[in-house]
Amino acid sequence: MHFFSRYSYIWKFDQEKESAYTSFLRASNLTSLRLVTFITLFGMSLFLIIDFFKDVDFSIVLGTRIVVLSGALAIMWLTYRNISNTAIPLCVGAIVFLNYSAALITATFAGMPSYYLTNLLFLIFILVITASGLHFRHALIINLVLLGSFFCYSQFINPNPFYFTQYAHLLSIFLYMHIVGVVLENRRRNNYLQFKELERQKRIVDDLNQQKNIVISILSHDLAAPMNALSAILHLQNRGAINEEELRIYLGKLGEEFNNVSFLLHSIVRWSKSQMEGFVLSKKDIDLIKLIEVKKRLFQSQLAGKGLELKLKPSENCTVHADEEMVRIALRNILSNAVKFSNSGTIIDMEVLESGDGKVQIAVTNHGDPIPEHVREKIFSYHITSNVDTRGERGTGLGLAITAFFLRLNGGEIKLVPSSNGTTTFCIELPKAPAPDGAQTV
Repeated sequence: MHFFSRYSYIWKFDQEKESAYTSFLRASNLTSLRLVTFITLFGMSLFLIIDFFKDVDFSIVLGTRIVVLSGALAIMWLTYRNISNTAIPLCVGAIVFLNYSAALITATFAGMPSYYLTNLLFLIFILVITASGLHFRHALIINLVLLGSFFCYSQFINPNPFYFTQYAHLLSIFLYMHIVGVVLENRRRNNYLQFKELERQKRIVDDLNQQKNIVISILSHDLAAPMNALSAILHLQNRGAINEEELRIYLGKLGEEFNNVSFLLHSIVRWSKSQMEGFVLSKKDIDLIKLIEVKKRLFQSQLAGKGLELKLKPSENCTVHADEEMVRIALRNILSNAVKFSNSGTIIDMEVLESGDGKVQIAVTNHGDPIPEHVREKIFSYHITSNVDTRGERGTGLGLAITAFFLRLNGGEIKLVPSSNGTTTFCIELPKAPAPDGAQTV
């Protein structure tokens, strides 16, 4: 039973994967159908010439051959039209049953030799399994129908003693060919699975390469800007073209830029470590309220500079179980975005609450220009371009992508909540920390 459960896919994948597998084989199945059709056209034409010289009722042979040839030509024509995947096995079945029906008629009424029908049945078994391109289950059903109809024919319609002697040969070739069919189907399906796995890995590698290129591009730009500014300030200072007060103002602004770049580098280093094989999260229980209060203090100067107010609505028991460094990075990115894209003199609302599914939610709402639709679609991906904030400063576009990745690693997520009143809300979810042994939860 373990063998059959392990290789059950030989019979059929699940519905979605089976449909994809059939589409994957479409080109080769269409070629197989044309091959079987060509063999039928060539064979019927050749046998028509051979049967002309045999001691048979040629009028019946001619009539049946013309019907088979006409049907095969019609199917060949269909193969060059826009034939569906479902129609391909039906066309193979139609050719098989046309050939076999014609053989039954000629064997019964045209005086064909006894071996004619059994030899044709052998040939059909082989063609259906090997050359037709049919799925194993379809080939098995068709051959079972043919074998059963032959038994019925030889028992009740034409009880020829020669047919009885062929039962053992027919059964053995039937079993042998279908064992071959299992092997062929297993190989085809394994090839498909390997192809899909290679395709998946290629997508991952391409995505990682694209992410790497984006990161390098952003870093080269963001590192160059403050370095160029610092170089210009030092050059002016050396020439005595800037006084001490102006130097202090410029250095203060430059310090903020270097802090932002330093945080970006720290986030990317943490992100790159998480991409390495063998990386392990350092999860522990974290008091979100305390962590948020620390982050609030970091943004006091930016809040004051834009006349913003950050209101925190805490809830009790807001302890999460996650990697603290990743949560710190996520919170800083969300708060930084809220500050950057808020209109001056507005309020940023930050609410922390428990959800009903064992998660803790952090909702950050700011007032500013709505996020365009084309940006929303890829806002948490590495393919988003940088945006200009309310002061004309350009962001990297990486923060939300890194945040989303870190949250997923910790069993959480981030969502952009749709709004129509000039506000933007990002909602973070993280797993709630389990209650200590013996503690009661409400």
